[in-house]
Amino acid sequence: RRDVLVLTPWLAPIVWEGTFSRDILNAQYLQKNLVTGVVTFALDKYWFFIEGFMSSANKYFLAGHPVNFYLFTDSPEKISQLQLAPENQLFVIPVQKEPRWQDTSRSRLDTISSYIQRQFQHEVDFLFSVDVDVQLLAHVGVEIIDTLVATISSWQVPPQQEGQRAKNKASESHTESQAGIHRQQGDFYYTASFYGGSVAEVYELTRACSAGMLQDTENGFEPPWHHESHLNRYLLQHKPTRLLSPEYYWDTEL
Repeated sequence: RRDVLVLTPWLAPIVWEGTFSRDILNAQYLQKNLVTGVVTFALDKYWFFIEGFMSSANKYFLAGHPVNFYLFTDSPEKISQLQLAPENQLFVIPVQKEPRWQDTSRSRLDTISSYIQRQFQHEVDFLFSVDVDVQLLAHVGVEIIDTLVATISSWQVPPQQEGQRAKNKASESHTESQAGIHRQQGDFYYTASFYGGSVAEVYELTRACSAGMLQDTENGFEPPWHHESHLNRYLLQHKPTRLLSPEYYWDTEL
């Protein structure tokens, strides 16, 4: 494709539809006997999205390859029987909801890093964090697999975005925040709704972002985009080895 950017300045590929052969990648992936994990959280009213997320992810996420789905929820009793492909597994893990919604982001990061140490590192080779209110509409295959994977936010695409939300959807610029990025810095704006990589890399990412959020809290500062701001700061210093185009997480408001 010549209509889109397919390579970053640090020579990491940017994956768009039409830039890869899924058949070739599937054959290579099968030879390595890998298992990929997906972490998602359904807290409070978000239990409503579980069935839609799981049915679409079971159908489209790395179809034909083994996937472990790790569902953290405070409402395990509301989960109905879900029919999964034979190669997939679902692990329902009860957690408590944070009293303040602002604390949920750091709690998620802490939970992911804790379970990587406790469980995930022994069960999967790659791990992705995906928001539960996502609906997969087409195949998301092994073209996403790499050491450190980030997804370019769809809000970065329109050159002149309209609306207050779009104008505010930018990297945290306050230098007093641990997530602060100078306006002349930054490569892309990444969404926190879909990221991942090797288990070891995701562990380092979640630990670092959680530590930054904790320090911000102690200093009385709260970035407007919470862990997404810290994710962008981390990925500025630790360049992703593969980027997914906004096709992989498109905001329907656009």
